[in-house]
Amino acid sequence: MLQIDPFWSYGIGAGCALATATRLRDAHGDITRQEAIRDRGLLATLLFMGVLFIPMGMWLATRFPGWETMYAWRAVPPWALAAFSAGLVVCATAGYLLTHGLLVRGKPWGACLQFVVAYVSVFCTLIHGWDGTGLRRFLATAPAAFTSPAPTTAELIQWLRSPIAETLFWMGLVLIPALLAVNVRLRTGGTGTPGTRGAPLDGLDMVLRATMVILGPCLALAVSASLSVTMFGALLGGAAWTALAVTVLRPHSALAAVCRRIVLPAACPPRRAEPSAGGQHLHAGQ
Repeated sequence: MLQIDPFWSYGIGAGCALATATRLRDAHGDITRQEAIRDRGLLATLLFMGVLFIPMGMWLATRFPGWETMYAWRAVPPWALAAFSAGLVVCATAGYLLTHGLLVRGKPWGACLQFVVAYVSVFCTLIHGWDGTGLRRFLATAPAAFTSPAPTTAELIQWLRSPIAETLFWMGLVLIPALLAVNVRLRTGGTGTPGTRGAPLDGLDMVLRATMVILGPCLALAVSASLSVTMFGALLGGAAWTALAVTVLRPHSALAAVCRRIVLPAACPPRRAEPSAGGQHLHAGQ
């Protein structure tokens, strides 16, 4: 959906940048290598956007314009599709470069927040939308379908049998594995480390853990936001959810600790040698 794609594009860019954290650690202090990692990672991100993500989105917008716009428009003008495609490139680039910059400056939690907040925004838009009917619009096969309070079982089955669901299924079979493969490649650089698990396995472990963060805390925060606003109103519910989000997303929260376990070992500076009584030993850098 067009309302979701900017947040998703930003999250894709941020996720791809996080996947390069291990190689950024190895290139600590080497500006030339860091810039090369940045440029190659950004190129891979934009290739994914240009070859798969954006064309699939434009296909959906052309074939199902009402559904793709959450039934805000009956048709999408060509100029709007062109401008929107360019905007998605900008969003993915911004997500990548800002996250990369935070990693280089030694701020892994700030970098992780770019990823987390982007996917919370994706789910908030999908579940609640701008008027509380986001999920209803997603499951609607016609403009009038989302006006009822909740989808019935028959309507859900009808949606699952619709061309929209079928198209999303086949696109997902291509898009999701491709995105995981890009992140694995960016994480490992195609090389392994002697004496440890193979690089592809390490990269897959990283993206699986990141996926758990997306489908766990990010989804839970979005659901709680929708429930808070629906039950207590935009002002009171928004204030209550903001307090919850600040607690969950604070630097010393459990979520921050989980994200650091995914990213921090790869993002912290390399160890430096110092002389000791028995020769030299390694310790963590500042």
